[in-house]
Amino acid sequence: MADTPRRGTQSIERTFDILDVIAAQSPHGVTLKDICAIAGLSPATAHRMLGILLDRGIVERLSGGKRYVVGRELTLLGLSSELRRFREIASPSLSWLSETVGDAIFLSVRSGHDTVCADRRIGQFPIQVLSIEIGSRRPLGISANGAAMLSRESGRTVAAILDHNRERLEPFGTSRGTLDARIAEARRRGYVHIPRAIVKGTSAIAVPIIDVLGRPVAAVSTIAISSRQRADRVPDLVAQLTRAASEIGEAARRATSPEPPPASGF
Repeated sequence: MADTPRRGTQSIERTFDILDVIAAQSPHGVTLKDICAIAGLSPATAHRMLGILLDRGIVERLSGGKRYVVGRELTLLGLSSELRRFREIASPSLSWLSETVGDAIFLSVRSGHDTVCADRRIGQFPIQVLSIEIGSRRPLGISANGAAMLSRESGRTVAAILDHNRERLEPFGTSRGTLDARIAEARRRGYVHIPRAIVKGTSAIAVPIIDVLGRPVAAVSTIAISSRQRADRVPDLVAQLTRAASEIGEAARRATSPEPPPASGF
């Protein structure tokens, strides 16, 4: 029985290995065969652990039943921690932005080599583009928000991240040259504009959110049908997104700043 704690630790490590593999392949999902190959697990071990994770809602199967994705319960666990506080901080600015713009608004945060949708708002315009669910994960660089964050990183860092995500970016059908050009343009302009977004007939604009150290930790975007982001409307949309990003960044900095010491009275 002396090795029981070690076996328990191994099971925990293997479970997190599986979750890492599934999260890295989001949103397209990953097969049992690929999980075994990447995580170095036997089919029996991986299948047993996946069964537990499925029962708890930590992972889910895509339609067809052969590919696994991160489940809603794991998303809820994540939103119960520091991310929930960030959502609360950003909420007033997101609500104002949604009412002003009229189209769907998305808040994404960086998580390693990914972006995670932390929140979204639905606008008043009759046609809304809701292509990203709260909690959904995408490889950093493919979305407007991801490109906005990378536009504030060095060229070397961008290259390393896109290299790391190369295989995961391929299914989206956007070439490396297009991503490089998009990020470079965003670096010059201060925002990302994708006239033809991932969903056909839609357009996206995004602005990065910067922390106290000048790091791009999040981004805010609006996605709409292309006619809603005509060239003559883009400057106003950028100004509104920039205002919201600045407000969120400033509110987050205030929330993390230490309280000033009390006055000495002298």
